[in-house]
Amino acid sequence: MKKLMTILSLLTVLSLALGACVQQIEPTATPEPTEAPTEEPTEAPEEEPTEEEETGDGELGPVLKIGMLSMQSGTMALYGQQQHRGFMLGLEYASGGATDDEGRFIIGNRPVEVLLRDTEGDPEKGVQLARELIESEGVELLQGPVSSAVAAALSNVAQEYEIPLMVSPAASAFITGEYFNPFVFRVSRTSYHDTMIIAKYLVENVGTEFAHIGVDNAFGQASGAALQYSVQQYGGELIEDIYAPFDTTDFTPYIQQAMDSGADCLFLTWAGTGYVTLFQQLEDLGALEDMTVATGYGDNASFAAVYGAALGQIGLNVYHYTVPDNEINDWLTERHMEEYQEPPDLFTAGGMASALVYAKALEETDGDTTGENMIAALEGIEFEGPKGTYYIRPEDHVCLQPMNILKLVNLQPDQDGDGVPEYEFFETVYVSDYDEIQVPCTLTGEYADRCGDLPTP
Repeated sequence: MKKLMTILSLLTVLSLALGACVQQIEPTATPEPTEAPTEEPTEAPEEEPTEEEETGDGELGPVLKIGMLSMQSGTMALYGQQQHRGFMLGLEYASGGATDDEGRFIIGNRPVEVLLRDTEGDPEKGVQLARELIESEGVELLQGPVSSAVAAALSNVAQEYEIPLMVSPAASAFITGEYFNPFVFRVSRTSYHDTMIIAKYLVENVGTEFAHIGVDNAFGQASGAALQYSVQQYGGELIEDIYAPFDTTDFTPYIQQAMDSGADCLFLTWAGTGYVTLFQQLEDLGALEDMTVATGYGDNASFAAVYGAALGQIGLNVYHYTVPDNEINDWLTERHMEEYQEPPDLFTAGGMASALVYAKALEETDGDTTGENMIAALEGIEFEGPKGTYYIRPEDHVCLQPMNILKLVNLQPDQDGDGVPEYEFFETVYVSDYDEIQVPCTLTGEYADRCGDLPTP
């Protein structure tokens, strides 16, 4: 029987219903903004409330505007939707449902307004939108984005304006490594979370030699680096590291190169609808028979078309609503079903966790969003979320969190035939403790010393 192991990376499998393709984004340099400000940036203005609003605890503070940089169009729009839904439900949960007269959830005694913007996966556009949100709209906090390349670009904006950026769902380790600065935090996992938890299993149960085919952008390259580090920790070796353009339609030469390497395992890091073509060509060329193919359990909508060959196999998953056993996940699942008539999906949990960690920090600062105070509140913060316990390391702002190893046992979204998809695809094999995975610190340059005693690649 074909063996299909899985390692989930940030944007592994998209909904097959999404037909458009996002342009390739180069990770080698952070794009410069298309327009530079003509004067020194100023702090985001505090908006005074238009009228006095009172709760049982007294007068509310000014409206807090949070800028959400997302993807609402293109091939990764589904992930942007999950991000936004999770964040809004997170605000509802954190506020206990308390709102002001205009229906805005109250966090840290401040009504919260979320301004959603579509980056279209373009780093330059992401920078432009972030600047506009800060300078014209008075945004005090940033959240997102979907694309790791956009997140890398936004890190400069966060530092320039001294405004915290909470990254999710972008997964590249570069965000809290090469592109780190003290204003960049994350609740999304990194490529190392994915590879570390399953590398031991693959080396011990499949083989020690690995090939990698990745999309040629920040996401793919970070995943390749993480794979190389992870398999080495358990006595394995990455013997062929291959990258293909995002818009590739013929993967034959890349697959053949991997097969010719003699590797036991082939690890895939891909994004977008091209993944389906890649998987089909792997099957056509016999790669699924010659080596174990490792990829990711992605969003719920893609399973029937993509994972037919994987039934009965074990793999890795960052979040599935059927796995966590805690009150927050129960609440999220129930409210998501009420609101959207389907369960929460792959990156809904990350959106919610972003809201919850901001809320906890704002409670500690009494609603003060100045960079210095928010950094102090967020570094070393531990909080409960839909996956369980999360912890943001003070050294590099990496978020430690539980990760899943699951067995795929079903491909039917709606097993009971009631017209409402349950997506009950898995049996749970193993869930790691939040602090079990020794994710390395990848800080460089002026921040390298912050790693201290943490493991490094």
